[in-house]
Amino acid sequence: MSTDNSDNPKYNRRQWLKGSGTILGASLLPISVAEVAAAEQASAAKVESAKSTGHFLTPIEHKFVDELTETIIPADSHSGGAKAAKVVEYVDQVLRESVDEARRTNFREGLRLLDLMIRHKNGKSFVDSESEERIAVLTVLSKNISSDLPEVRFFREIRQLTIRGYYTSKIGIHDDLDYRGNRMLDEYVGCEDQPETHKS
Repeated sequence: MSTDNSDNPKYNRRQWLKGSGTILGASLLPISVAEVAAAEQASAAKVESAKSTGHFLTPIEHKFVDELTETIIPADSHSGGAKAAKVVEYVDQVLRESVDEARRTNFREGLRLLDLMIRHKNGKSFVDSESEERIAVLTVLSKNISSDLPEVRFFREIRQLTIRGYYTSKIGIHDDLDYRGNRMLDEYVGCEDQPETHKS
């Protein structure tokens, strides 16, 4: 992968996509006006349906975010992952209660761009992709984390929401971090003697 020159204003998205050989900038791929209109109409209907049930995420988006957050914090032998912690419900609540309409719009656009990226790379949706294929796409975003591309900004937000949602859940606090509450200790054993068990 070439050096990230995204901070250079002369280095635009098309040049970056061409020069790096990555799948960033997949939203630049040709798409017809009819396809855009049909997608927007279908999306608007699904959004209204979600609102009527008291949710922000549509059922399809809910499944997408559930799989995405689990890819960011997967289950392991020590504790459950984002799915078990119901992080998707936390994400839905945060966005549902947000008064920042731009944030909500950008989140939906980020989901669309991420799905475009993985379809461009693997020919299938994020939900239908294997774990390794999902990780490969998220790795591209992670390696370019300082970029201001919308798909990277979305990745920063979903990663932050996932971490916050997970580590404020019972599974994240008690199972992963082994937090046992306020307890009197006979002696202070120090931090160095404690095994590192939390997810990286």
